[in-house]
Amino acid sequence: MSSTFTDLIGERAEVIQAVWEMDCIPTGMEAFVASNESQWDVIKRVIDECDYYILILGGRYGSVTEDGVSYTEKEYRYAKKLGIPVLAFVHAKPDEIASGKTEKIEGSRTKLEAFRIEVMREYPVRTWSSAAELGGLVSRSLIREIKINPRPGWIRNDGTSPIALLEQINKLTEENRQLREITQKKEDDYTDESLESGNDEVEISGNRRIYDTNKANYSTRGWSVKVSLDDLYRDIGPSLINETTENELQSLICRFHVFDHLPEGLKTPSGGSVVLSTESWNEVLIQFRALGLLDQGIKKRGVNDRSSYWRITPKGDRHLVGLLARRKSQTADVFA
Repeated sequence: MSSTFTDLIGERAEVIQAVWEMDCIPTGMEAFVASNESQWDVIKRVIDECDYYILILGGRYGSVTEDGVSYTEKEYRYAKKLGIPVLAFVHAKPDEIASGKTEKIEGSRTKLEAFRIEVMREYPVRTWSSAAELGGLVSRSLIREIKINPRPGWIRNDGTSPIALLEQINKLTEENRQLREITQKKEDDYTDESLESGNDEVEISGNRRIYDTNKANYSTRGWSVKVSLDDLYRDIGPSLINETTENELQSLICRFHVFDHLPEGLKTPSGGSVVLSTESWNEVLIQFRALGLLDQGIKKRGVNDRSSYWRITPKGDRHLVGLLARRKSQTADVFA
């Protein structure tokens, strides 16, 4: 709470009392202690910590800073720059203010009037005529402002060290990370026993384009073979480590698992190609995804890259290592 006054002793006392009764903490020039800092640096630091700024204009412009602007006006502009809500209260009849409380210097009177006009133009100011009236206006206005524009307010220090608090936050963050890893590993390791996997075989099919030397043209013949899911994954798995395209995975399946199983009549070396059917690919893809062995690629690609990419999962990586890792030869000693 920051209050700016211009030689308004009685009014200041009423406003401070009103603010205290609202369980708020008022602060103003009278609360500043002796310091090596410049007066303006102290004022800025206090305003930085305020939630609301109360401006009360009477009959004086106030003490002037080195740049010719009063501290009151300079504070007001600084609070406005910080976005602190401003509550402005202007004397209703400045011409009737006692001469002892009015500005004597012509230049200062002109600046005060210009400042008053500016504030009244920018804010829905409340006018007051007496100290008692001002205290009530401040209370009602502040209650409404807190309701429609709540601010952080003061937080009691319970003695907790900021360093200890930071250490606690870091500890909780690390525990949270470890728990997420454990949860993720459990999810990765979970396998639905009702799903086909491992040595269970799937039937895949497609077409092979063959060159007929007698007719001097190509013909298309269908094919189908049975392959275990582990055999399929053993050969496409390494390509998934750095992500690869859907077309490349289909080609690997045909290269490693289809051609060697084709009947002799479909293995003519005179050109042609083996193609995996869309239905077979979708079946294999869905099964591996259901088993948690692969997932969609996440690396960024060029805008012109329209290919579908797939990547290995942590569970798939462990499964692939189990399939491909070399094992020691088993030996047995025979004693006569």
